Amino acid sequence: MLIRTVSIFATTLALSACSSVDLGEPAQDTKPGACNADQASHVVGKHISPEQEQEALRSSGASTLRVIKPGQAITRDYRVDRLNLQLNDYDTVVRAYCG
Repeated sequence: MLIRTVSIFATTLALSACSSVDLGEPAQDTKPGACNADQASHVVGKHISPEQEQEALRSSGASTLRVIKPGQAITRDYRVDRLNLQLNDYDTVVRAYCG
């Protein structure tokens, strides 16, 4: 029993030493044009307009914008440079997210 426990512990220790993930520092995307939806959250709850779209795009740092209306078909591809503004039936922004 003791040998089994020591063997499992040694294997776990050896495998964790092979990890290439740095858990001490959060990953940050520093690519130019990368989206930061938190910076565009000020448009949530506002009626969409071309001016609101441009302000959200500028403040998020994204290079492209997609406005999503209710029931609209969209692709599920993830693009780090795209800001999505999800609207309700009254053209009010209910969610701003990247992807």
